[in-house]
This record gives sequence, structure tokens and C-alpha cells, in this order.
Amino acid sequence: MDLENVKAIATFQLIGGEVYRTNTYLQFGASRESLGAVVMLNPGSSDLQGEARKKLIMNGSHTDETTLDNTMKQLVQFMNSTHSRLEGRLHIYNLFYVRNSANLESIELFELLKATGKYPTITLPSLLEMSQHPWILIGWGIEKRRRWKFYEEEKREWLQLIEDSGIPHFGIQAENNEFYHPCPNGPAKTERLYQLIETFNLKIKPLTIES
Repeated sequence: MDLENVKAIATFQLIGGEVYRTNTYLQFGASRESLGAVVMLNPGSSDLQGEARKKLIMNGSHTDETTLDNTMKQLVQFMNSTHSRLEGRLHIYNLFYVRNSANLESIELFELLKATGKYPTITLPSLLEMSQHPWILIGWGIEKRRRWKFYEEEKREWLQLIEDSGIPHFGIQAENNEFYHPCPNGPAKTERLYQLIETFNLKIKPLTIES
């Protein structure tokens, strides 16, 4: 995997004892142009290191280069396989931004923070911001529970925003219009990568012209 030309940048915040990660993107080369966007569940294990982590603890907020977790590495492989020229940014959005690498646990935490009023105000991107992206990959997973009201509300709002933006979008769909995560654990990881590449080349690539 070619990781020499890519780095991850993100803003980390400490709020109420929890770590939040926002404004995340994978930077290929030096251009600020958007190469695309991904909407996933929540931030996972990607973290600040060394002095950058110390600054987060001291100041409560810090923006810097962060480690690439397994999902980010999978996205790099996807981009390398679908783009002949990589110069720009792949933006990473989430349904919610409190960091936790365990899916079920993270959703339960989000529900609790929302119900108790402890989740910070984080708004969806504007239509103007969305318009910079040539395409959007939806991959927030297929977990469902009747009690998860805030989680379902976030999904509805994101789907409406994506529809309103008119931007080409895709994902590997399951039943009930849910979208599989782009980087599952185990042997399915490689299969999912091939599915994403095939779907992108079939649905999205004909709609875009690479410079």
C-alpha cells in the first residue's frame, strides 16, 4: 500500500471527559481540492501522537496530523485503485464525532450524551460545503436498535442533505436502505474493498472526468 503521499489531518477536542474528532481529511499531495467525501459512523482509533497529544491535553483542542487507522488505510487503497491521479483531499464526515472504535458501544455513548444534553452542538455541513465534493461514499454501518432515536435522526438528516445537494453518491447497500461500513473486520475487509471499487467504477466514475 502506498502511504508515502498521504497523511491524515484532524481536529481533536476534549469535552466532558470524552475525545471528539472533527474536520478530518486524508491529504494526498498538496492540493486543497476535494477528491470526494465519506460519511461514516464515528471516529475510531486514529489518534494524535507525541507533542501533538500533549497539546490536546494542555489546551483541550488541537489540530494536527494524526495516525491512519485501518479504515483510513482501506480508504487510501480505495482511492489508489479508483483514481489515476491523486492530488487533493478526501473528506471524512461522521454521524457523530465522539471517538470510540466499538460500534455498538459508540452508538450507546452517543445516545446517552444526547439524552443527557452533554453532546456538543455540531451542525451538518452546509450545502455550499457539500457542493465542493464530486461524490460521496455512505458507509455508516447497518446496526439497528429501536431505542436508538438520535442515531436514526442523524441518518435521516444526512440522507436528506445528500439528496438536497444533488451530488452523486454510492455505498454497499444492505436491506432496509442501510449501508455497510467500508472496512469490516476479518476476511470481509478485502471483499468490501473490491465491492467499493467496482461500485465506484460503475456508478460514479462515468459521471466524473478526472483532470
